[in-house]
Amino acid sequence: MINSTLMMPVVALTTLATVLFIGLGFLPRPSRATALWSAAFAIAMVGAYVWLAQDHVASEPVRALGTGLTIAPMPLLWSGLRAYRGRARQHLMIGYLFGLLSPVILLLSSFAGVYGVAVRVLFTATAVFAALIIVELVALGPRVRDEALPLLGVSSAFIVFAVIIDVNGLLAMSGLIVGSDALNLVRTMNMIGMSVYVMCALITTLLLTVRSDVGAALPRDVFERTARGRLERARAADDDWWSLLDIRLDDPDDIRTASSTAEFNAVAHKFARDVDSALPADADIEQVDSTRFLALVPRSQGGVRELLAELLERVARTEHDRSLPLRLTASIGWAPVSAAGYEFEALTANADEAARRAHAEGGDRWERVRADAAQIESLDRGRLDM
Repeated sequence: MINSTLMMPVVALTTLATVLFIGLGFLPRPSRATALWSAAFAIAMVGAYVWLAQDHVASEPVRALGTGLTIAPMPLLWSGLRAYRGRARQHLMIGYLFGLLSPVILLLSSFAGVYGVAVRVLFTATAVFAALIIVELVALGPRVRDEALPLLGVSSAFIVFAVIIDVNGLLAMSGLIVGSDALNLVRTMNMIGMSVYVMCALITTLLLTVRSDVGAALPRDVFERTARGRLERARAADDDWWSLLDIRLDDPDDIRTASSTAEFNAVAHKFARDVDSALPADADIEQVDSTRFLALVPRSQGGVRELLAELLERVARTEHDRSLPLRLTASIGWAPVSAAGYEFEALTANADEAARRAHAEGGDRWERVRADAAQIESLDRGRLDM
């Protein structure tokens, strides 16, 4: 029998998780993913309170209802991850049906005398969703490797937990252990497992939510307003000594995979220093993310070539205290106003296309937009090879 003293921490944790995620995740950054995750935490919290209530009313059906509610949110976590990844289908109907049927099935099984079988079947079904959660977390890629680790680890542990529950049931059916003892083990493990799972899920989903908003928090509008103003004045003065550069570190995902988080952060900081050191003081620079920069540079095309050659050399230069097994390189898209015009949108689009082309050609080079062919210049890329 699990008394209220042991249940109080579970109630406190689920309540805290729900309040924290709604307050720090959903309200400041509303989306389908955060809405689904908020609902999952709220259902788990309700289940914990119902579970606590059974200690006061001494009702097996109430206990069964609480247990069903505590395991019901797992599909919603999975659907939220699919929404976070931008998948077209989140399979919400599966989550709704599972959330409705789990407590109903356990409630009815408590009257029919087959509660032990029903709870083990549901835990096995829930383990399937834990495996699906693992698939979605892995599919997020190395960019959010550290953020995904808490939920990834506890989902893996849940699968092991479900196997233990099934083995426990088989031993009870064979008479090797007393049925009541087997159920008490299930309830105790469920209480402990729920506490750990809720906190790990909170950490991962909250970190993913905050990370997804990092790009929006950058002052892109400041850079854009400044760039537009400079370009308008350059157009009025017929000044074509302006270029927009899209500077990207090559293969950041491979670097993340081959290194630790601390090592990757050091690489990103070095890349930022290289960009800042190579570009002139009168350039306007925006950091799009840790491995990508936009820069508006007032230089002739010959001057820009010299800047880019120096930047590529800086990026490739290895620091003595780095043990990274990969050579660092960059791909740069170069859109001069003489080729792409003075419109900010056209410059950024052409620079983006040029940077992608440079990376597709192997990286460690630049690609310049040509005016006459309205395409990327293939004869003027890489280092000073003209």
